[in-house]
Amino acid sequence: MKKILAVLVFVLLAACLVAPKFIASNYEEKVSQLVTNLNTAPGYQVTMESLEDTWFTSKKVVHLAYDLASIEPSLSGKKIEVDLILDAHYGPILLSANGLLGLFELHAYYAGDTLRDSLNWPADQAFYDASVVMNLTGKIDVVDQIPAFDMADGNFTFSGYHGKGAFTDQGIDYRSQVNQVNLDKPYEKMSLTNTQLTINIRNGVEALSSGGLYDGDIAFGFEQLTLGSQDKPTELNIQGAKVLVSSLLDQTSQLGKIINHYSVDKVSNAEFNADNLSFAVEITNLNNQFFLDYNTFLNSFLSEDDASAEEINLALIGFFTDKIEELLSHNPELNITDLSGHLAEGSFKATVNSRLKDMAGPLSIEQLMDQNFWLWHLILNGNLQADESLITSLGERYLAQQMRTTVDSPQVKQQVQILLNNFIKQGLIQREKDKLMTEISIADGQGKINNFPFPLM
Repeated sequence: MKKILAVLVFVLLAACLVAPKFIASNYEEKVSQLVTNLNTAPGYQVTMESLEDTWFTSKKVVHLAYDLASIEPSLSGKKIEVDLILDAHYGPILLSANGLLGLFELHAYYAGDTLRDSLNWPADQAFYDASVVMNLTGKIDVVDQIPAFDMADGNFTFSGYHGKGAFTDQGIDYRSQVNQVNLDKPYEKMSLTNTQLTINIRNGVEALSSGGLYDGDIAFGFEQLTLGSQDKPTELNIQGAKVLVSSLLDQTSQLGKIINHYSVDKVSNAEFNADNLSFAVEITNLNNQFFLDYNTFLNSFLSEDDASAEEINLALIGFFTDKIEELLSHNPELNITDLSGHLAEGSFKATVNSRLKDMAGPLSIEQLMDQNFWLWHLILNGNLQADESLITSLGERYLAQQMRTTVDSPQVKQQVQILLNNFIKQGLIQREKDKLMTEISIADGQGKINNFPFPLM
């Protein structure tokens, strides 16, 4: 029995000594792939340098540069550059605060020393710090943060950023929060409270890097934003703002849907009040193969460093000319599923459904650039409903501006009522109790408002 135990102990010790070598190879491969992926992304230039390698540890510096011209062409030549330190310890025995066993533990940080000329934060902390642990099953747990800081002049304060998430072959779940951001200048004041980011992707990292569609949600929002000045500290107040981007992909048909939903609980200033504002747009029947092909094209073309802007534009035109049929093959739809809100003068809501009818044969570049071609193939149905009090108020504001008078002018009020009554008599608007409604449709290049035709071409 003692011999068996001795053999087991020897095997375990040998495994613990040999395993780090294999884990290191896997770790190096993942980091190298990440660098490769970043270099194929527009605007990024990434290099990696090894600082220290031992049997159980590795220390590298990743030089990351981002060309701001990718966001704004006028910023050509200006870059954001950071050196990210990767300090790794290989398992299977980690003996760390994040776990006893695992494949590796990574401490990634950006010291940010060049920022200390303008920002203040604790001297013993890096500007960005992340702890990454991969367990024995391949799950990656991440905890990252940016410490609380303020500007040297004291006019700007940031409460700190805290994030936590997990990455697996089945998906990504990440959440982060910033409690408070303040700007306090005599003529410019801003307060942002409880900003949150949530990422829930129900596919692995490979699906995201492919450039295709996936199943998942990304949400960003804040509890309250106030803008103002010393004399008027709350010139604008926005509460409960949220952006939700959802992507859905049918694995069988390879058709996807993208949904963007923007909502605000309340927004107000001295002259305007609104609540329960909502705007939801969805694009359906998207061919996933088109996005995969576009990502492949983009990566191969952007690898050519000497490509001019004209060459890029010509290549993009060529790609879309060749692949537009692939994108339109399943009759994608662009729908506004919700446009609604409540103002002091009343409520409104609207929906719009639109798609393109079948297109026969290959499409030429001339057709793609012809506005009338798209109008002829557009099929659209829209419905709008609003309280009459709201439409009347908006009409009075617009007409008063045109007539250069006040909204309470008797002439303005009379003219608005005349216009509304004329639209109702003509059938362009329908009145039902205190609601005004209209329906718009487009087909075969012809538009209709409540079945009354109007030309588009």
